[in-house]
Amino acid sequence: MCSIIGSFKKEIVADLVRLNEERGNFSWSITINNKTKKGFGPFDFNQLEQIDEEGYIISHIQAPTGGLIEDENRIHPTMNSETKLWHNGILTPRGIRFLQNELKTNETFDTKLLHDAIVKFGFEILSSIEGLFSCLYYDGEDYFIFRTKHGKLYIDSNLNLSSERFKDSKCINFDTIYKIDFKNKNISKVGDFKTKRFNYIIHGELE
Repeated sequence: MCSIIGSFKKEIVADLVRLNEERGNFSWSITINNKTKKGFGPFDFNQLEQIDEEGYIISHIQAPTGGLIEDENRIHPTMNSETKLWHNGILTPRGIRFLQNELKTNETFDTKLLHDAIVKFGFEILSSIEGLFSCLYYDGEDYFIFRTKHGKLYIDSNLNLSSERFKDSKCINFDTIYKIDFKNKNISKVGDFKTKRFNYIIHGELE
């Protein structure tokens, strides 16, 4: 699985990257103030060290569940106009076909399909998508986080964010959409959805 990481401090980002390192290292990205650096291979800590501006730092490390395809457009975040999506998880083949039909596209990259669906239909579409996912989404103005029942995304009181549990962090509630308030360092519920049940292997078991 991929990993989503966020913090105001690059030292904490580095620590959380190391915590998540077993989740995959096919590609990486670092985003701060809507500027993104990205590349293939293990996470580039030198790029992180070179950050000399203040802001919330978002990193993504990708495990290529969709195949070893070295295409920079498949490195997160995906972009649609001013919106961005960082995604950890996988959609089922039925989930992908559903979105292809809804969007009338032959796109196969699950993150791009999920992103375009949110842009076109809003968060309501999440209840109809077969898959497990945890996401950070930017709508051009605000940031949101959400996960399905089997997804994982942890956050603490300083808005440090990770796909793996860390000290004093809590997993956000599943089927809940939260808006992030960076100024006051809190999150608030702004919506909900329902994880679509499916028969798929989760941690070696059928769900």
